[in-house]
Amino acid sequence: MTLADHPIVGAWSVTPVTTHHHAPIADFLATTPGLGGRKFAADSRDVAEQLDGAYPDATVVVRDTVGRVRGYAALHPPHGTQPEIIADFVFDPDSPPNVIDDIVAATVRGFAAVARDIDGAFLRTFISTDQQPVIDALIRHGAVREGEFIRTRKPLHGESREALATAHLDGLTVLAWSEVIDRGLSEEVRRLQYDTFLEHFGNMSKTPEAWEHHLHSRAFTPDFSVAAVDHSGEVVGYVLGSTYTSGTAQSEERSAHTDYIGVRRDQRQRGIAELLLRKIWLAALRRGLSLASLGTDIHNRSNAHLLYRRLGYVTVEEQFAYRIDTSEEAV
Repeated sequence: MTLADHPIVGAWSVTPVTTHHHAPIADFLATTPGLGGRKFAADSRDVAEQLDGAYPDATVVVRDTVGRVRGYAALHPPHGTQPEIIADFVFDPDSPPNVIDDIVAATVRGFAAVARDIDGAFLRTFISTDQQPVIDALIRHGAVREGEFIRTRKPLHGESREALATAHLDGLTVLAWSEVIDRGLSEEVRRLQYDTFLEHFGNMSKTPEAWEHHLHSRAFTPDFSVAAVDHSGEVVGYVLGSTYTSGTAQSEERSAHTDYIGVRRDQRQRGIAELLLRKIWLAALRRGLSLASLGTDIHNRSNAHLLYRRLGYVTVEEQFAYRIDTSEEAV
């Protein structure tokens, strides 16, 4: 069973994604209000990268009666240490609910088909409340909510470049990403990222393979990535960033987005995370951006969202993780 086994849903078409669809999907992302934000550009090359490696028969584009792209769905195979199959759903908010329901149902069936060969496989999707019809369909087809997240943004108009530039902690040096590479510290940052994200939700710790893939992806922005080293040159904290885009046309916003931030356990409560974020704000301002953003698990044991709130980050979007286990597959 593939997502495209039923090519017509009502009067809308559902077809497998090919390279010819990348540019129309990019146009859809760039011009459709209400899709939430993304950590990649509305560019055919970025779309191609986001869909690269997904199950070909389970990656489809949805078009309306006049051929306009109105959404897409994809299934991605496990990557890393967990048998986690990720599903992507992005639809125009005005899409008919029955179209969305049919595609979600087909996605679940596609998951069931590939999961037979993967021990302990489960389906996971991260979905914004902007995509409520998808959430409703997932629940109808057996999904349960397992995580809750918020995306936050912080205006930087009131920040002093001079104060951000001089911000420091005794005994620490904050390195730009180019300096991290020049000093040969990339692997040390990876190990710290792996350790710090073991205590976070989901499969987010970077293996060496996943690390290299992330650093060479179009979503990674070195300008918004830094590391802190102590007097002996050991990495004690880091930020890995991207450029986040939300809105369309004149309402489009771009922000310096923090994807991953972590501090070595024995160095916490010293203000290192705050210092690193301040350096990201400075980088954003220097590159003409007036916003910083980040997402966080509100149930994280470190209660990091409290720090972000104190620093002026304001919640602008809620997102949830939904899961279907192989023993709970819908048909």
